[in-house]
Amino acid sequence: MTDRTTDAAATSSDVAAASSRAADPEPWELLGEKVAYQRFLTVKVRQYRMPNGHEVDWDVTGPESADGVARGITVLPLTPDGRIVTIRMFRPGPDSVVTNLPGGLIEPGEDPAVGGARELEEETGYTCETLEVVGWTWAGTSSTFRKYVAIARGCRPNGTQQLDDAEDCVPVELTVAEFRAELRTPGAMTGTDAAYLALDHAALL
Repeated sequence: MTDRTTDAAATSSDVAAASSRAADPEPWELLGEKVAYQRFLTVKVRQYRMPNGHEVDWDVTGPESADGVARGITVLPLTPDGRIVTIRMFRPGPDSVVTNLPGGLIEPGEDPAVGGARELEEETGYTCETLEVVGWTWAGTSSTFRKYVAIARGCRPNGTQQLDDAEDCVPVELTVAEFRAELRTPGAMTGTDAAYLALDHAALL
């Protein structure tokens, strides 16, 4: 009886909170788009009409290829003793070596979980016992790129690292405390949004 009362109270509270929330703005109307640049990253210029009638051009980006690659995945790899497998690699944006979680592009038609396990082994040489996709995020507010997030458990260095020509990944195991310290250090990591989402789902925040 107590549980039902609590649930009802929580529901009433949720309804009250929702009713006091301001209404969302109206969506913009997409009038058209054109490709402005295409290599690894595709830049499209989209023309929108705002609800007030004002028209704006907006640059949107994403690694969209002719082969249909338009999604990626980031993996939080956990070893049997609870350490996190990261990679140290040079990133052109920061123009420096940073800590990152392994991941990469999902091949056309490839299941995100399969792509995550593949990228984990290719970048680190680690394999996993299980891998669970726990969600996804947009790569940015002006990005069409969907980045899946996964948790891999039972990770061990018993695979084969196979790096692309433009990769220089060095695997490094960190404790959860060390990993969280990297996250809190400005500029030390990239992909922090996916990292926090993965830690939340793994109950490691």
